Amino acid sequence: MINILFAIFLFGVLCAICAKGIYRAIKYKQSLSVKEYALLTALVIGIMIALYTGGNSIIKNN
Repeated sequence: MINILFAIFLFGVLCAICAKGIYRAIKYKQSLSVKEYALLTALVIGIMIALYTGGNSIIKNN
């Protein structure tokens, strides 16, 4: 269960960074930096791993 909550937290961080990128693109006509793209990729991978392990733990308990 903790893994699923962690995935929800990571998804919130992902949404915040995407919103920051969209705001900056509209207001300043700038794109995200390479580090921010790398962070987005790491967040997506982390979300997938957290959901996979959380789902496996729920299935094994039932």
